[in-house]
Amino acid sequence: MTAEPAQFIKNLHYGVLSTLSQSELGYPFGSITPYIITSNGDIAIFISHLAEHSHNIHADPKVSLTIFDPADAGSPSTGPRITCLALAEKTTDDEKLRLDYLTQFPDSDLFIDLPGFHFYLLKLTKARLISGFGQAKWLSVKQLGL
Repeated sequence: MTAEPAQFIKNLHYGVLSTLSQSELGYPFGSITPYIITSNGDIAIFISHLAEHSHNIHADPKVSLTIFDPADAGSPSTGPRITCLALAEKTTDDEKLRLDYLTQFPDSDLFIDLPGFHFYLLKLTKARLISGFGQAKWLSVKQLGL
């Protein structure tokens, strides 16, 4: 990995959010989800109360977010990637979080003020770093350094 894990996460802006499915019990449910990093080093996502993820998080807050570099699409198994394990917590209204999200994702101004959309903070518990083929290790939150 050319950058430190924390910088890798900060440089990219979406990953695959996986939650424990409530509609298909026993299966994970994953989809591409944009994120930002808060000033406290938390990963923040913004999702609708109608989203499958919201229902799943309400039932079980354990999630993972797998972040990868789309530039590695030609050889994805050899490129760096990181899977962050976390507990998702719905936040109260936070103007700074809203402004930071709009800065990163200006097109979100179309829906950011619609009722039923909420920010969730992903409180990291640990991460699995794969920095290349055959190079994998677990990292504590402290080692991750967000």
